[in-house]
Amino acid sequence: ELWAMGYLESNPGSYSRVRERPDVVLQSGKSGISAIDWHSQSTNRGKEIYKSYRFYQPEYKEDKFIKTINLSRLDMDPSLFPVEDFRKCMNKAIKENGSLILGYGERMGFLPLRYYIAKRLQVHGISVTTDEILITNGSQNGIELILKVFTNPGSNVFLESPTYANLLPLLNYYQTKITGIPMASRGMNLGILGRKLTTNKPAFLYTIPNFQNPTGITTDQAHREQLLSICEKYNVPLVEDGFEEEMKYFGKVPMPIKSMDKNNVVIYLGTFSKVLFPGVRIGWIAADKECIQRLTAIKRFCDLTSSNVLQAAMYEFCIQGYYDYHIKKMHRIYRKRMQTALKAMKQFLPLDKVSWNEPAGGYLIWVEMKNKLGINDDLNDLLQHFGIIVSPGKYYFDKSADNKYFRISIAMLNEDEIEEGIIRLGKALYTIA
Repeated sequence: ELWAMGYLESNPGSYSRVRERPDVVLQSGKSGISAIDWHSQSTNRGKEIYKSYRFYQPEYKEDKFIKTINLSRLDMDPSLFPVEDFRKCMNKAIKENGSLILGYGERMGFLPLRYYIAKRLQVHGISVTTDEILITNGSQNGIELILKVFTNPGSNVFLESPTYANLLPLLNYYQTKITGIPMASRGMNLGILGRKLTTNKPAFLYTIPNFQNPTGITTDQAHREQLLSICEKYNVPLVEDGFEEEMKYFGKVPMPIKSMDKNNVVIYLGTFSKVLFPGVRIGWIAADKECIQRLTAIKRFCDLTSSNVLQAAMYEFCIQGYYDYHIKKMHRIYRKRMQTALKAMKQFLPLDKVSWNEPAGGYLIWVEMKNKLGINDDLNDLLQHFGIIVSPGKYYFDKSADNKYFRISIAMLNEDEIEEGIIRLGKALYTIA
């Protein structure tokens, strides 16, 4: 034992001798300074992604005199998590299949869950087989797999502008060229898209047709048909992010673009994170079989497989009917929350100073200030004294945009918190906008 701890040394045919060894370093004994300069040790891409990480960190400061209401986060409300139901499903999965599901599992994902997802997608008009589905660690993992397989440094990627904030640093990390297509009231400006495609073919085009993040816009059927037709004409893969596909609680929303994909150009991203809970990190890609095989190959060498245990528990949760019940509950709750938010905005915000889109579902409202802030003004610095936080629009553009947009999310807040937050926001906007 002393030898294993480094206090003895032994040579064949000789005695063991006591030796000195450095002390075990306790936290209190650390210098706090590394001998490695981690900044210079990082690659240029590593430095850029760290810069982006710090840029997207919540930069607000809590006001000590007032409890802050956070209208910026797209995290799910933990009070709505069906914890006990999921625990029972986890226990059942382990009890009945423990020795099987505690292994690595299939590289494409737990087969019964892939079968369930394939059947579930038929509700949205999407017809795929289990061989056309790959389980991922949430949608973000799916996006990165697509980047790894289909882009090289210098590849062009077309996307909506503004777009999903966490996509932009990833595109920069993989050294792609970003071409933002402006958003109009009906969605991506397809006239501009068509002109761009005549001179430049991208590795893929990324779109969020339902409750777009951050604008909340939902495209109509004609727009979806035209977008698909354009991608087919130029042989461009269309990555359709359906992260809020299940959150259709205001009337009817058109079926996904993937539902019309007879020529297999659409790569569809789905997830349980934005309707159930994000902690299980289960998403999926539905695409042409060869596309799925190529994505599976890179996933196999990056993280081997997604968690087999969690996938088995999720399968139990779905087939027991808990998932459908939970969706109905979420629709009921968030319909009221969104109605509360929109009513409060009309009542308490200065209508001569701001305008916004009314979404057809989801959690997001995109607000435009008619008088943009100064270039160096930070919106949340101006709002913090009113006890309110929003998500500044600068996060959602690749290139610097007018400092006049911000996003509101109702995902984390109950109706009383939403109304109070809008009241505070109105008081702030009357002062600063």
